[in-house]
Amino acid sequence: MAVVSNASVITSRVPSELKKEMSRVKVNWSEYIRNAIKVKLEEHRMKVASAKIEEIMKRAKEVPSEELVSWIRESRER
Repeated sequence: MAVVSNASVITSRVPSELKKEMSRVKVNWSEYIRNAIKVKLEEHRMKVASAKIEEIMKRAKEVPSEELVSWIRESRER
């Protein structure tokens, strides 16, 4: 991964035993953590979007099926 010039540094403490186990696994832990953060943020964005959609659906009035059929017919005629 390329070095990002406008990057911020975050620090996390892990127990010594965990750090020893991590050193035995050939993983770029910085990249792994960056990706985990991206995944968590995307999950959060999806949860917020879903909540907004649910709120909009609660406020929207129900459209009778006859009206929907009418709209479809009008659209097809155009």
